[in-house]
Amino acid sequence: MMGSNILEERMLEDTLLLFQGGKATDLTAAQGVNLIDGWLMALQGDPNIGQVEGQLNQLREALQNPQPNEATIKSLLLSLADETQTAAEGPNAEGTWTGKLESLSKILRHFGSSI
Repeated sequence: MMGSNILEERMLEDTLLLFQGGKATDLTAAQGVNLIDGWLMALQGDPNIGQVEGQLNQLREALQNPQPNEATIKSLLLSLADETQTAAEGPNAEGTWTGKLESLSKILRHFGSSI
């Protein structure tokens, strides 16, 4: 069940703090990769996020490219925003977790749009 994992909760808090009030260009590729690594660890074993996990790995690879493809990164961010929103509205979402996922979805969409 999403949100039941302490590590997931912490990653969500850290991500929201890091993104708050910023633009995609304020975040370095290395910070993005570190964030993704944290998420991949936090989400390990969660059967509900296969799609998200795949997209996080693709985003990680795109950020590590010496010449990152902005269109690819934008597409992945917007897709992750959709996945996050779906999770927030899903039957397993609950309580404050849902609100935080909604916030994350909006932030990802904003970042994706500002690339």
